[in-house]
Amino acid sequence: MNAAAPCRVLVVEDDATIVANLVEYLEMHKYQADVAYDGTAAMTRLSAQTYDVVVLDLGLPRADGQRVLQHLRHTLGLATPVLVLTARDALASKLETLAAGADDYLTKPYSLAEVAMRIAVLHRRASGAVVADVLRAGPLRMDRRTRIVSVAGKTVHLMPRSMQILESLLRDPGRVVARQELESLLWPDDEPGPEALRSQIHLLRKALSQAGYDGLETVHGVGYRLLSD
Repeated sequence: MNAAAPCRVLVVEDDATIVANLVEYLEMHKYQADVAYDGTAAMTRLSAQTYDVVVLDLGLPRADGQRVLQHLRHTLGLATPVLVLTARDALASKLETLAAGADDYLTKPYSLAEVAMRIAVLHRRASGAVVADVLRAGPLRMDRRTRIVSVAGKTVHLMPRSMQILESLLRDPGRVVARQELESLLWPDDEPGPEALRSQIHLLRKALSQAGYDGLETVHGVGYRLLSD
């Protein structure tokens, strides 16, 4: 790794012993590490500074790891790689977290050497930190500046919630976006009814289909994704 430009890592973890061990190891291997001990502090740091990789615990005080992920991906629109380090070893937790935008998932206890290697791999693979102004999936296109959506050049008129859903899906075509993530995005302060999201997906799918795009796929029991081909 280039010593003149070290990989900047934000460690988000509330256990002081874990933080001390991890930061010491990373700095020994020429990483530059900052720390946030709760979710709110993490969101503040992510809003103010740029990092190459985020190492994120899920069980955080003030705001949990899922909220930090949502803030990073949707509020800030950042594609910063995220490695989740957590004691939650259930498959459901792993699937939900990866669907919410995490790039890698490692359960405790772990080897510090493996953590450093996974950070290096994520950093190497990263293609950029900011989501592009123009998002695409096959013939489907969204200009985030003008808020114009089109399919093969044909403009699609969408309601505000349909636009929110589509932008979330277009950030990473092919990735399954969990139902919970979309519900939190659309109704941050309310508990939606069981059919609320399904109704919004129906409206979006109908509008896209009428324009000639049928790539909005339901992944039963998990969420939704866009097909790019």
